[in-house]
Amino acid sequence: MKPPSENIKWIKANKGEGLSIEYCDKEGNKLIRRKDPTPKSLKGSKAWRHNNPGNLVIGPHARQHGAIGSAEYIVIDEKGKEKKYTFAIFPSYEIGRAAMIALFKEERFLKLTLEDLPRKYTGVEEGQPDTKEAIAYRDFLRTSTKFDMKRTIRSLSENEFNTLIKKMENYEGWHPWPWPDGEDYIPIQKVGGVKMSHQRVTEYLIINPPEKRWVTREEAIQLAEKKLLRAVVVHNKKHTYLRPYPHETPYRDLIC
Repeated sequence: MKPPSENIKWIKANKGEGLSIEYCDKEGNKLIRRKDPTPKSLKGSKAWRHNNPGNLVIGPHARQHGAIGSAEYIVIDEKGKEKKYTFAIFPSYEIGRAAMIALFKEERFLKLTLEDLPRKYTGVEEGQPDTKEAIAYRDFLRTSTKFDMKRTIRSLSENEFNTLIKKMENYEGWHPWPWPDGEDYIPIQKVGGVKMSHQRVTEYLIINPPEKRWVTREEAIQLAEKKLLRAVVVHNKKHTYLRPYPHETPYRDLIC
């Protein structure tokens, strides 16, 4: 099976089985991204699975800047308490990165010093002591950027700002695991023809490029119910049948 075209535009996404993320386009084609289950492997990181290099949480900012879904995770904090985090999912790395940059261009971040940035970014409330996460983040930025940590984000030149963003991407963990190992592309199958008997469709010609095959009415309904066939399942009192999506070619015009 071929990988998805780079021109596909994903319009929605959600958490799938386990830690996987499922993307869908307007046609119903799917892309599934997974985490490498190999112990200690970094491949298939959350940032990569979500197209979210800054690991931004879902909210007004993420939605306004292109998020198409979210996924919730439960982690244990330093005090042993469960905390829920719901991270945004973006349609591409470029859109996810642009959302991160836009966040740092807001006044609430521009005025921060690099010393205070990790507290704000990791959600430490004002008046509360640093968490281990905030301390580790600050130490990483200090050693990796070599910047004066008392400088504000506003004071950074364009090159320095880009360096900061890149280092934060590194800390957040952008570790791809691309097709064919960490990704499955499941193209939606389509109806290319039908056979009828007594004014009812009995067989469907299923097109899954480059393959074509005839299946029974029952098999076609099962495919549609699993979202593997682009067709609408209709249930009435007498029987279950398929119909095309609105504005698509009627099946009566596809009789072979």
